[in-house]
Formats: sequence, structure tokens, C-alpha cells
Amino acid sequence: MEELKIALFGVGGFAANYLHVMKQPKREKLRLVGAVDPFVKECGLCPVYGSSEELYREHRPDIVILGTPIQFHAEQAIEAFEHGCHVVSEKPIAATMEEVRRMLEARDRAGKKLSVGFQLCYDPVVRAMKADVDAGVFGKPVSLKAMVLWPRDCTYYHRGSGWAGKKFDAQGRPIFDNVLSNATAHYLMNMLYVCGAPVSSLECATYRANPIETFDTAVMKGKSENGAELFIAVSHAVDRGEQQDPMFEYTYEKAVIRFGGAGTRGTSLTAEFTDGQVKDYGVVYQDYGENLWNMVDAIREDTPIFCTGEMASWHIDALEKLRKIQPESTPFPESWITETDGLRWVPGLAKELFRCWASRELPKWDGKAAGLDKGEGRC
Repeated sequence: MEELKIALFGVGGFAANYLHVMKQPKREKLRLVGAVDPFVKECGLCPVYGSSEELYREHRPDIVILGTPIQFHAEQAIEAFEHGCHVVSEKPIAATMEEVRRMLEARDRAGKKLSVGFQLCYDPVVRAMKADVDAGVFGKPVSLKAMVLWPRDCTYYHRGSGWAGKKFDAQGRPIFDNVLSNATAHYLMNMLYVCGAPVSSLECATYRANPIETFDTAVMKGKSENGAELFIAVSHAVDRGEQQDPMFEYTYEKAVIRFGGAGTRGTSLTAEFTDGQVKDYGVVYQDYGENLWNMVDAIREDTPIFCTGEMASWHIDALEKLRKIQPESTPFPESWITETDGLRWVPGLAKELFRCWASRELPKWDGKAAGLDKGEGRC
């Protein structure tokens, strides 16, 4: 078995998770030969270079991991393919479908592999459920819905180099960072992954309580190409005490698949059949780094990539459709917003989003009313 050399782009933030897993790798004969980060001088496991040019002058990695901000994924992936590397990219795959197309073309020219780090696609529990979906165990899909309410204060939007919530960076590179492209992206992507198809149509309503260029609150309703109805409601603009950890409910002809629930933190994934039987698939999110081990196995054993570039493009396709429908998000009226210790949140919003979740309908809030918490902003 030959040693595989790995390079990591990005050392701080989420990329630090890869440093952690490389301390005790689950596969043999892997070596982290270098990292690239212009803001970090050392990481404790390997040399850190200020640019990709410096790294590639000294090393020829087999795998490049992209833990960098969204606007760099396309150019860094293409550069890695041109140097003969396989690429493990964090989500989202890129900012636009045009970037995705260029990445896939570069991958194919190089004859290399590309995987995208949507964690649920690599989770063995979720994959077991997906196998049953594909085998027809649950019958035809009817509706899939998800909800996440994760409060995020001003520090979230000022982290790193200040790209959060932006449409473009100072050099004009697209970012389009928003609540559905980043923190809650996994739950939109998981519906598409389970369906095995992109969206064919969608409606949406996006809002912002924070002074950002995109949106921190979104409700999206659509149809998958396999005929299932899709629905997701997410927000960063709720009070800290109103946090709702990810929950989803996938309804099929013969069963309902559930993860989490109102007021709870989901752990187990279960399917309840119409005859009353329940199948418990087990605990989700038991480990991190499965996307990297999947790439190692794919290189050495020619096994499938669990989340390919084509699959990850469904997520970007949905967000691009959303932007065409609503290029600018709707600002919540300033009179509706409360600020507590750096968190800008909308009283009554969490309750309204639960209402949307229950009915699988988009909101039609009246911005001229006194506020959602007073029962006057509802449709």
C-alpha cells in the first residue's frame, strides 16, 4: 500500500477539524505534507505555507482538502486538478453553477476525483436509510421537510476575513454566503441527496434581520425531479432560548422517516411504517472525517464517492434558482427587531416558522404591522 500525501488549504475555523482527524487517522499510510493559510504560521502537524505556489513548489500531494471560504473553492480546486491532485472540498462546492461546471471540467481533464463535505451523505446511518429509500422499502416519496433555528450573533458575521453574509469579495469573486448555503446547507442538501435528484421548481421567501447582503432567514418550498414536495424553514434571527436543532420529517407512501423534533435535539434516525413497525437506524453524527476516509478508499479501492460534484451541484442549483426568484432579501422592519448581547432577533419569528413548518406553506408577513409577536404580521 502506497503512502498518500495530503495538503490542507485553510488551517483555522472549520478546517481545523481536518487537523484533528489527521492526528488519529482511520486509514493507514497517510501523511499531511503541508497546509496553506496566509493568516496562520504554524499548525503543529506540518509546515504552513503562505500560498499555494509555495506548497506546490515543494510537494506533489495526492489529495488536497479545501477548508477555505466559499469564494476560493473553484479556483483552488481547479489549480489542484492541474497539479494532478484529487480534491476533498468543504461545502458548498462553490458559489455559482458556472464555477461548478469549471470544476467538473477540470476534474475530468485531470482524470481525478472530487468529493464534497456534506456530512450527512457520508454518515453510515443516513446512508443505510438512503439504501432503503432506493430499494423502495418505503414506497414513493410524498413530502420531505426540514427545519433549523440556530441563533447567530454579530461575531458570526465578522469572523475570518469578513466574507460572511456577502455576495462578492473585494476582488469580485462570488460568495453568496447565506443561512442556506452555509450553516444549514446540510439539511437542504440531505433532502436532495435522499431524493437523488435536483429541484424542478421552487418558491421562496428570504429575509434579513442582520446588516448583511444576503439573508439570515429563509423558507423554501419546491418539487424534486422525482415528484416529492420539498420544504425547509431556517433562521439565524431567533432568540437564544428559541434554538431549534435540526429536525426533518420525510413522508413516504409506507412510512415516515424522522430525525429530531420540536424542542429536542435529534440523535437517532427512525422510520415509522404505516402498520406501526418502527426501524431505528441508530445515532447520526457519531464521528467526523468520513468524507476524507471515503476519498482515500475511492482512490485505493475504486469505491464510490458518496457526495460527488454532480450531487453537490444540486444544492447550488437550488440556491441559484432562489436568487433568480428573489435577488434581494426582504429586511425585517427595524421596529420588529430586538438586539440582545450582539444578537439581532425577531420576537415571534420562531413561532411563525413553526407555523410554516406545520402547514408546509410560505409566510406572507405584513411588514407594516406592529410585529410578529403581536399576532399582527401574519398572513
